[in-house]
Amino acid sequence: MENNSRGTRTKKTSSLAAMPQQTDAQVQGAVVVPMATAAALDPSAFAPINACHSSIPASWEERAKRAWDYYIEEPLVKNCVNSWRTFAVGDEIRITSDDDSVKTESNELADRLGVSEFVKDMILQLLVKGDAVGFKRYAKDGKDIEEVTCVNPVSVKVKYAHGQLIEVEQFPEDCPAAGDGLKLPVEQTLHLKWDAPSFSPRGNSLILPAFDSIELLRDYRRAEKAIAKRWTTPFRLLKVGGSFGQKMVMPDQKMLEQTRDMVNKMDMKSGLVVPFYVTVETHGTEGQVLNVEDKVKDVKEDIVVALGLARSLVSGDGPNFATASVSMQKMLIMIREIKHVAKTILDWIFGDWLELSGHTGKSIQFLFNDLDPTDAIDFKKLLIELYDRKLISRSSLQLKMDLDPDIEVANRQSEGKSVDLLDEKQVKPIVDMVVAGIMSIETAQEMLGLDPAKNASVPKAEAALGGILSSANHGDEICDSCAYFGSENNKCGVMQVEISFDSAACRFFKHTR
Repeated sequence: MENNSRGTRTKKTSSLAAMPQQTDAQVQGAVVVPMATAAALDPSAFAPINACHSSIPASWEERAKRAWDYYIEEPLVKNCVNSWRTFAVGDEIRITSDDDSVKTESNELADRLGVSEFVKDMILQLLVKGDAVGFKRYAKDGKDIEEVTCVNPVSVKVKYAHGQLIEVEQFPEDCPAAGDGLKLPVEQTLHLKWDAPSFSPRGNSLILPAFDSIELLRDYRRAEKAIAKRWTTPFRLLKVGGSFGQKMVMPDQKMLEQTRDMVNKMDMKSGLVVPFYVTVETHGTEGQVLNVEDKVKDVKEDIVVALGLARSLVSGDGPNFATASVSMQKMLIMIREIKHVAKTILDWIFGDWLELSGHTGKSIQFLFNDLDPTDAIDFKKLLIELYDRKLISRSSLQLKMDLDPDIEVANRQSEGKSVDLLDEKQVKPIVDMVVAGIMSIETAQEMLGLDPAKNASVPKAEAALGGILSSANHGDEICDSCAYFGSENNKCGVMQVEISFDSAACRFFKHTR
């Protein structure tokens, strides 16, 4: 017995001495703690949990691919990114210009190239992957743009020098390292970066700050599925035989199979009579259940905040009105930044097209059918009141309402050439000036688009304008020299009143021929 005990102690000592010593990596860096027995059974469940582990990949390409996977697979991420794009761009981009021919041709170009969809794709790639690469192909004669394409930025390698793009090369997406890439002309390529300084060759994804929260959300979902599976498919243990008082029941294989078949074939809605030596134990439904719902709600709010949206849009409440207003203003500023990127893309297309088509010097304005998360009616009313009080100019008013003052002036001039006869606001001021004697009937007819020769004024029409007697209009002329004076009954043909022949002539005086 003594020898055996000594041998046992010797064996324990030798096993301790056989333990591996700390390696150089453990001494210099983080010490890897040995996993417990549960982790040793399934190391995949605990392997990623390390202080040095991060869910954000080191390379930009891997970050972009993972961000795109999150956008495709996570409904919350897709909803937030699409909200930013919808707020800024809307569903359609309209183009206008002070020149009707330029307006018509530019709209035809936009329809032919699919500019609205192209801008949406570029904004989507920019927000999700942090980069957007566009390529335009000219026609053979070099006088038109034949195609615009949104290129996958993951397949493109860019090179900058002194802040300028000097080289763009595209590689196959399935195997980027195979073969030589295709070099794209720099003058035909547009490279946009999101949330990155000018010296950085690549941008940062909008989803990047939410990587850890998204992974945590997926862990909670896996835990929720495991709990649901445990509750819906409990583990049932059958105990057959055992010691019952002075009697010992030893089941054989046949007894075990009969008991198993009897339990499997039983109706779950009815009872089952079993011998006294059969016991059924159910495991899996006992114990405390993890409250996943509240934790998932908190994680979702963290993801939305990481994507730039206000927490009040998710939870419906906020600390107070002041902070909620600041958050909303911050969102509006970000929407303007995205809209500025969209205008940069459109200028890259149409600015080049104006030069190629010979429309140099013409201006184009882009109108976005966007959505505003705030009520902009009060803000527009404030701008109009400031303009009415002469506190801001007309140009400032138009700029605040996203209008181009030069284009609006040209449109007003073109609209001023013709007056809508059915619009009382346009016709009434002209009629009032004729009645006040500021404008003649012939001039008013020209402004209304009427031919004075075909619409000669008659006495009754002139009388309806409310003419008054005035000796200052025609000097010393008298009614006897007027063609409208009726000498037989001493009656004025215009005013339809009796009048003396030596009365001073009115402004409707007309010499007799």
